[in-house]
Amino acid sequence: MWIVFGAIVGLVADFFDKSVHLSWMERILIGVVGSVVGGTLYRIVTTGTFDITGSNSFDLISMIVAVVGALLSLFVWKRFVRRGAMV
Repeated sequence: MWIVFGAIVGLVADFFDKSVHLSWMERILIGVVGSVVGGTLYRIVTTGTFDITGSNSFDLISMIVAVVGALLSLFVWKRFVRRGAMV
């Protein structure tokens, strides 16, 4: 289920940022990583604790936080690929 959620989040993030074209596997990877990054940052901001265990619920807030995290991950991905560190 989390891979499907990651694919949806990656697709939404790819929709917002048209400057890079991703394969389906890259979208899923960006989506899952973005969900973890976004969820962790959200938990740090709201509770002040560093907890990567996350939430098991799928709701609108989770989707928004995951998309923001995916956009941050996509930003880092573009910088990393542009430098030629990964092809």
